[in-house]
Amino acid sequence: MSFAAVIKSIINKYLLITCQKLNTTLIFLLIVIINFSSLTAAEENDITDWKLVKNNNDIKAYVEEGPLSDIKSVKVETVVIANLSQLVSIIKDAESHSDWVYMNEEAAILEINDCCHWKYYGRTDVPWPATDRDCVIQTTLRQDSLDYSVTISGNAISGYKDKEEDCVRIQKSHSIWTLNPLGNDMVHVSFELKVDVGGNIPNWLVNMAVSKGPFKTMTAFKEIVNSGKYESSKLNYIKEYPH
Repeated sequence: MSFAAVIKSIINKYLLITCQKLNTTLIFLLIVIINFSSLTAAEENDITDWKLVKNNNDIKAYVEEGPLSDIKSVKVETVVIANLSQLVSIIKDAESHSDWVYMNEEAAILEINDCCHWKYYGRTDVPWPATDRDCVIQTTLRQDSLDYSVTISGNAISGYKDKEEDCVRIQKSHSIWTLNPLGNDMVHVSFELKVDVGGNIPNWLVNMAVSKGPFKTMTAFKEIVNSGKYESSKLNYIKEYPH
């Protein structure tokens, strides 16, 4: 029996002995809280730390793989000189994703609920012999009122757009862009992605996508930032970091 299990057993017995006069429902709830806390701690301990797989041109790429799942998480980060409106405008411009998102063949906004909620479609051009992947993403934008950081999170959804016959529809995907202003027009940019691509994908192709994809995407993202294409972008729902 593990040390955590022993401690949990002792606490449970103590609660039962010392709380005999309490309502049995309360005792049960206390035990559930203790057990749930132990389970949560165990799950957190199962998470593997980020592993740096590439560090070049001020861009760092990481992979993370939990021992209980075959689904890998990837993260890439860098620092750019830009304001928040510029960066948000680039990310929201789905029609231009093929210019910088790795292996993106097609992207389009499907629905705009408001400035902070939208749905978009994306298709990934996967090399032969694998089949292309596509997905529909529900996206949410938030800005922290204290540190001005912006997060743009996306989750795959189903039932909104018919699946293309020559594609495998991705059912499970979670991504998040985090834009942290550092001052002096510098912003720390990170992108995390966890996705189950579905179907049969050769290991060499999965490894290529994990090790190269995020790095190439961020490299191209920086080039777009530096190109000046979005330099005049100004979004009234984004508050810029004070100088």
